Amino acid sequence: MMPGRATGPRGRPAAPQQPPSIDFQAVNRVALHRLPDICARWLSGGRKEGDEWVCGDLSGKPGRSCKVNLVTGKWADFAADGASGGDVISLTAAIHNLSQGEAARRLADMLGIDLGGRHV
Repeated sequence: MMPGRATGPRGRPAAPQQPPSIDFQAVNRVALHRLPDICARWLSGGRKEGDEWVCGDLSGKPGRSCKVNLVTGKWADFAADGASGGDVISLTAAIHNLSQGEAARRLADMLGIDLGGRHV
């Protein structure tokens, strides 16, 4: 047995711990209810117009080229070659240049969603 290494049964090396799987639907469901607050925080140059958050682009500049539907979570940034997505996780990924998993973890952490017994 090598010192400092975790071992499993019979002295074999223990399998590496996998991060908990992400319930993307649950994260999106909770985030959708908080979407106006999320947009105000991350797209601060925008404003609410009816059921949409309207701003200039995904950096949050003032303007009208980027729209987020606050009811469905669908979004499009017409200033960025038609970048678009269908939920809050994809919006988070686009704003922060993250993978879908990293974006879901960031949202879960921000919103206090427990992912498998731990906050990430």
